Amino acid sequence: MSNKKEILFLVGPTCTGKSKIAIALLKKYPFEVIYMDASTVYKNLNIGTDKPEKEILEKHHHHMVDIVEPDESFNVNSYCKSVEGILDLILSKGKVPLIVGGTMMYFNRLLQGIDSLPERDTMERKFINYLIVRYSLSAIHSCLKIIDYDSYKRINVNDLQRIERAIEVYLLTGKPMSHFFTKSKSITGKYNPKIVFLFPQNRDSYHRKIEQRTSKIFNDGLIDEVIDLKKKYQINSKSQSMKSIGYRQTMEYLDGNISEKQLYEKCLYATRQLAKRQITWMKKFKADLQIDIDHKSYREIIEYIETNLHFP
Repeated sequence: MSNKKEILFLVGPTCTGKSKIAIALLKKYPFEVIYMDASTVYKNLNIGTDKPEKEILEKHHHHMVDIVEPDESFNVNSYCKSVEGILDLILSKGKVPLIVGGTMMYFNRLLQGIDSLPERDTMERKFINYLIVRYSLSAIHSCLKIIDYDSYKRINVNDLQRIERAIEVYLLTGKPMSHFFTKSKSITGKYNPKIVFLFPQNRDSYHRKIEQRTSKIFNDGLIDEVIDLKKKYQINSKSQSMKSIGYRQTMEYLDGNISEKQLYEKCLYATRQLAKRQITWMKKFKADLQIDIDHKSYREIIEYIETNLHFP
């Protein structure tokens, strides 16, 4: 019998009610929530990220929320290093970590290994950006075929951020990114993760939820939120925080590149594509509990989780 401490993952694509379910579980069991979301880490990105209300965040401790300024960089390596310490902190209090979210890059790295990639280097980034302007992003991506073939196969030719990072790691270390991943340490060596997946099976029903969510963020004032962010921070369309769905498209709108109608349509399309990618990722992993959420209320989903998993 394993003596590893248990941690619980609640994972699902966007618009599946993960946060509401987590908050309901918090009220009944000794959990502390760790958010697994690449957007909610940023301060003042509230409407587009669908963060829990301020009162909820103050009443129930949530980790990895509002920890980075919108004009700062944050990556999967930073996330995993932070979470490693938080897990021990929560367990030391006799509580159970509840990791909630849908950023599958974070989920994959937590389970497959917490790497030790070098920190970002401003000078190397400037040099890489110069090369991209001089020779094109496609040409720089082709360079990966020689120096880091795994990254070349894994990274899309248009994925500027990941191409930059792969080149940067090689310039700083002389080694491909895969060198660090294979030497990384998975949290499964230290903890016993229990994984719950929330799956929408009915495509039409799920797409209606996405449409409702997209309409809500605009009715709640997403455009005004981004205007305020631009006034407060030195950000633009290339800022990492502004690459999140909703914010990226709103920056396009504010820059005069698309109409307000196109803004809504592009947000809706991007959210659907995100959900599709998340579900594809999830199917690569084995869950302890997989729940078809169609035609189930939040109460029924929570009861199903309680019935099938034993909580402290």
